[in-house]
Amino acid sequence: MAMVMAFGGWALPAAAADDFPGRGIEFVAGYGPGGGHDTMLRSMAKLIRDQDLTDTPISVVNKPGGSGATSMGYLNSHKGDGHYLMAATSSFITTPLSVNVGLDYQDFTPIARLGIDPTILVVAAGSSISSLDDIRNADRKLNVAGGGAGGIEHIATLMVSDALGVDLNYIPFQGDGEVTTALLSRQVDFAMVNPGAVADFVSSGRLNALAITTDERSELFPDLPTFTEQGYDVVAYVFRGLVAPADISDEAKAWLGDLVERVQATPEWKANYLDPNAIVPGYLNGKEFGEYLEETNELYETMLTRLGLIGG
Repeated sequence: MAMVMAFGGWALPAAAADDFPGRGIEFVAGYGPGGGHDTMLRSMAKLIRDQDLTDTPISVVNKPGGSGATSMGYLNSHKGDGHYLMAATSSFITTPLSVNVGLDYQDFTPIARLGIDPTILVVAAGSSISSLDDIRNADRKLNVAGGGAGGIEHIATLMVSDALGVDLNYIPFQGDGEVTTALLSRQVDFAMVNPGAVADFVSSGRLNALAITTDERSELFPDLPTFTEQGYDVVAYVFRGLVAPADISDEAKAWLGDLVERVQATPEWKANYLDPNAIVPGYLNGKEFGEYLEETNELYETMLTRLGLIGG
């Protein structure tokens, strides 16, 4: 039987504890300070430090550019070195599909998925639309607000169009603030948006939420039904995960996976990161995350092809 050593209160294989890490771990954010990648990684680093989960130094570096392509190239330049851990969200899939960057999800080592950002369908208070059936039965093409072309809101709108059997006019905006303004001013009929961006408007009654794109109801929005339970097959969300370079050692993979699993298991992770950012828990280990990425890539490739956004 292999010997084990206690590491930070958890048992790890002796080889992993002895050989890895050999120096500090670098967390890599593919977007600038204050963005989603940066916020997640800095929240992790702070929790690791505050909870004394490891004595290994953790630093966060930002490598913005190319909708995540720059950080992917940076991580790939450290192939075989497990001392790098990069935030991965949906752009990790969509950027290589949309633009030929010479890399895709298969060129990295999946470590874990930490949560998901659902999309909700919202209408302005007083709208004639009060149910999904109202959208299905509309006597004209409805205008839908959402984020940039090819993003999760665009893909979710295409799925809504398929599920309800209606043609919808998707209008991309430059951020959730513009989407909310367009909806409140009745420039559009409804919006597909991140719930965190409109939670206050829903709570105040200025907007009404009709459905959420998760598989099951979210504990953050327990009264909001899913599309599925209303009879429409629409499940779509942004994932938040972590990947390492390709070809890292089994010891490095085990150490990184263990650290991340311990982070997400703490009450502080939920209280200080997931809940304030309206992120639904959705932990997957490295193997499960790898399978999820394969399935997600297939879905996104299909949808982006239909939208005419696949690069070459």
